[in-house]
Amino acid sequence: MNDNFISELESAAAIIMAPPNLVSNEQRHNAEAIFLNFRKCKTPFVMCREILDKCQVHYVLFEAAETIKSALIREWSFLSDSDKYSLRQYLMHYISTKQVPSFVRDRIIQVIAIMVKRASVDDGGRERGTILQEVESIILNAEPEKKILGFNIIANLMQEYASTVKSTDVGLPWEVHFKAKKQFESTDLKRIFQFCVQLLSEVVKNDPPYPDNVLELTRHILKVTESVLTWGYMSPLFPKRLIGIYESVYEADHAPSLKLSDNWSEIILSPQLLPLMFQIFWKVREYDGLSHHALTCLVQLASLNGGVLSSDAVRLEYLKSYMVNFTNLVSSVTIKNKESLGISNIVKKLILFFIGDIQKLTSQLQDSYLDELTRLTCSFCKGAALEDMSSDEEKYYNDSFDNMMEAWTNILQEYGVNSNGSIQECAVQIFNTYIQYHLGPPDGARQNHDVHEIEDNEDIDRISFKDQLQTIGMFGRIVPGHALPIIYKLLEVNTEKLKISLQLMESRAMNMNESSNLDNLFEDIHWVILIAGHILCMDSDGETPMIPSEMMQYSIEQLRQNNSTLESSLTVLASAHQITNVPTDVDRCDHIIRIVSDVLKLCVVENSAAEAKLGHFMSPEVSSTIMWFLKRWCLSYLLPVENYYQEISPVLIGAVGKDTEGAIFVVNFILDKIYSNICHFNSEPILLRDTVDLLTALVCIKQKQSLCIVKSKSLWNLITLQEKLTPGRLPSTIHRELFKSFILAGMALRDMQELNGYFDQILRPLHTRFDRFINQEDNFRANYHKEEVQKEIIDILESFIGIAKGSHMSTVQILFQFLAPRLAELPKILTFYNNYQVIVQLILELFGQCAKNMLCYLCQLDSKKLYESTLATVQAYAKCNGNKFSGETLAEENSFQDLALILDLLTFILSKDCIDLCPNDEEVVTVTASDVSLFGLNFIMPLMTLDLLKYPSLCSQYYRLLVLINDIYPEKICNLPPTLFQQLLSSIELGLTQFSSDIAQACLDFIQGMTWYFFRNSLQQNPFCQAMKPFLKMLLDLTLSHQINSDLMSSASTCIYALICCYEEEYTILVDGLIKSQADPLIADRLAAAFHNLTLNVAMIGGRQPKLKFRDNFDKFIANVQGFLLVK
Repeated sequence: MNDNFISELESAAAIIMAPPNLVSNEQRHNAEAIFLNFRKCKTPFVMCREILDKCQVHYVLFEAAETIKSALIREWSFLSDSDKYSLRQYLMHYISTKQVPSFVRDRIIQVIAIMVKRASVDDGGRERGTILQEVESIILNAEPEKKILGFNIIANLMQEYASTVKSTDVGLPWEVHFKAKKQFESTDLKRIFQFCVQLLSEVVKNDPPYPDNVLELTRHILKVTESVLTWGYMSPLFPKRLIGIYESVYEADHAPSLKLSDNWSEIILSPQLLPLMFQIFWKVREYDGLSHHALTCLVQLASLNGGVLSSDAVRLEYLKSYMVNFTNLVSSVTIKNKESLGISNIVKKLILFFIGDIQKLTSQLQDSYLDELTRLTCSFCKGAALEDMSSDEEKYYNDSFDNMMEAWTNILQEYGVNSNGSIQECAVQIFNTYIQYHLGPPDGARQNHDVHEIEDNEDIDRISFKDQLQTIGMFGRIVPGHALPIIYKLLEVNTEKLKISLQLMESRAMNMNESSNLDNLFEDIHWVILIAGHILCMDSDGETPMIPSEMMQYSIEQLRQNNSTLESSLTVLASAHQITNVPTDVDRCDHIIRIVSDVLKLCVVENSAAEAKLGHFMSPEVSSTIMWFLKRWCLSYLLPVENYYQEISPVLIGAVGKDTEGAIFVVNFILDKIYSNICHFNSEPILLRDTVDLLTALVCIKQKQSLCIVKSKSLWNLITLQEKLTPGRLPSTIHRELFKSFILAGMALRDMQELNGYFDQILRPLHTRFDRFINQEDNFRANYHKEEVQKEIIDILESFIGIAKGSHMSTVQILFQFLAPRLAELPKILTFYNNYQVIVQLILELFGQCAKNMLCYLCQLDSKKLYESTLATVQAYAKCNGNKFSGETLAEENSFQDLALILDLLTFILSKDCIDLCPNDEEVVTVTASDVSLFGLNFIMPLMTLDLLKYPSLCSQYYRLLVLINDIYPEKICNLPPTLFQQLLSSIELGLTQFSSDIAQACLDFIQGMTWYFFRNSLQQNPFCQAMKPFLKMLLDLTLSHQINSDLMSSASTCIYALICCYEEEYTILVDGLIKSQADPLIADRLAAAFHNLTLNVAMIGGRQPKLKFRDNFDKFIANVQGFLLVK
């Protein structure tokens, strides 16, 4: 019979492997069913051995190995020790004697590894030790092919023990996996490493070139050595979830650090180990297949930490040995591009793990090491510049240079400014090299690249090279006396060149060479300003921007040494308008002020070009970089708060401090430049974005608000300009950001009469324009579809959005009194424009921004006004769109965007019940935010179809809102209309199976939250509670059939525990039915025992300890049951 069955399998394999045009779908499905049934055979070991011995079809051999694996996991506890031993010996003999394809051999080796791991749980690794001894003997004594086989066995063994959180498919609970892994680490992993070191010491006795068989064997030795050094050594004290995160990062190709316990000290701290590993790399670096593994080993050894480094003396001795060997290596060879990444990673790891120890070494060794780092950094900087010019996709030097910059960041922070003279020398060399390779000839060595290449950049340079520039800025602040003069000289020379080019353009057209030179001049200016911005200022995301201490001290020192004066600095600053004249005392100007003045002169040159109708020749990239620089500088230097500094520069505070002439000059100058950009460069969206970002920065920082901004004539010129612009002239985001900035500027006014007057001048024109439409409804009805009317409505709505975004606690009452009557009219506007998607979405976004930025400050009466307008708008939208979500419309992006905006709006409204900052509100609450959100949900839930929920962001918003409402007000969900509640439960059921794990997690949170609410309030007889009862069976089926992501198993178990507490009787019926449905009495008994152990000693009272106990039991239950239970 077995021969017939083998023939049947071979025929089925032929069908599966046949081209699609030769077999039908039905034939293929039938063939697949034969193999699926084969895998489910009970005790198939004899049959599989016969297949392996007789069959010649590779696919069938693979399936036989896979079936053995499945049966072993399922029936391990039923097999006798002699059967296990016999099967393992047979499989070992099979792969040693049979010539089979690698995919069959690897699957059989995996089966052996699983058997060894399962056996080690019971015998403490005794059998594994015997296997390793046999394998070591094969590697040492057998022919080359067998040696490779031995290393494949070792590699598979290591792989089987490596992971723990996701290793549940071999039928063991997580705790047992983790225990087996730690036991393997402490014994045989170290043994494997020692064995590899022994073999490597034999390899280095011979010099290259090596025979092919030696190269192949060495590759396997290095791969196993690398696996040991990149092993995930985790503390048993860490919780399972943290270990899971750690392993996920490891799987994402980020090797963990080499954290070893003290029982590794004998081998890892051996004086011969590091020289051996460096020697191996030296000898195999010409072989690409080997050098990568050898270099990875060196990278890992650079990250050594943990108990193995038991004292400072041991750490220093290891570090000294590593640095000596590393310095010898990099000083005697030319680093190839493919090696650069590994070499830079070594530097980064050494600095990361030993930075505190490096300063304890001798000065000679420190200086030698820093010199080599400087040389490597400059070399990689040059290589990165050349790579940027090439078409190669691989950017080895770019990544290597980034690593070196990261290492230097830590070095500079650790050493400080004045602690080591050699640091300044290194800073000068690296700073000069960076400048050199980012400037074109004659000042630099950057290769000229054409405009097409510039346009192909995906990100602007200040984003792409942000980390590099930050570190270069640190270098510049280490040596400001060297860096700042270079910067202002380059700015002044290049500005002069730009003026000459403009004069040439006014007289005649440029030739190709002149045009190319102009492009490269713009590139030079762009990079000099980028570097200047990172020297003078530090990134301050989430922090208060301040003048860097090094810059403050440098400015003070210039004054102290009589190299600068306040008068000269103010003169140079005021001369920014005079681009033709250079002040006589420019050399006595503070260097920081001089650089800013040079940048302002560039603004004047740009303005002159625009006024001369040459603006199209200017570089938008340079203009954007100037705006970016001025924003950074204004945030840190303009109107500094003296209380923030222990010592402040008299020149800086006198030049740009509060209420100084210099500060007023700079504010008006910048506002005039913003005005010019909006007038002349309104077709450049990136430039306009940076321009309004600068405006926002100028007006929005509370500590720096000064009446010199809000009362500036230049600001009113901007406001007037905005009023005169025709609708649609500016991009929508720019238009709203302008209004946001105008509103924020008003916060500086403390007098309520002045504030009302200021806002009235900004808001009255909008009031007039909007009311002109609303008060003439018949005229509006006749003309609303006209393009000019649509543009006007869009412009007004964009303005309203900007006003909402600019509101603040101190201004929200005034602004809402203006917006509230207009918001009340918007449902009517939406009804008119229900087919005009842009206007519909702007209306929905306006309500969302009002809820996000204003609602938390509003009193109950004003909140109620916003609630009423919101619900009327959502209701109008649902009424207009209820019949539009047909099959054709579902695929449209617009429907998704509309609903996403509504969900955002409802979520923002719900936050009012979490954060209410309204002062002294004693009004009675009649409508809560959750009522509004649920009522709004009632309108849009019929529109949330499966096709729309396939949009990931919309799906996430929808389920996030449901969970948020459930978390805050579960009782409100119980009061929903029955049809709406049923729709909600259908959504939860859908979310458990149809979407991503994040959505499934949200659904589990919802089920658990509602179930605990029912249980703790004894509402088991409530119809809504009864409606949730089917989730108990559904979750049990999903977990038993492994249809829930393994990462969610912990959440699923606590959710099931909540359901069991709430529906104990239903749970008992389900378990009894599942046990009785098993045809095999043995499986029925095992299942009954497993369910018994699941709830053994677990109190069904909902406390924390019982829940954790159930969660641990459930993990063991799943590992046990999934081996033998198949849930259809």
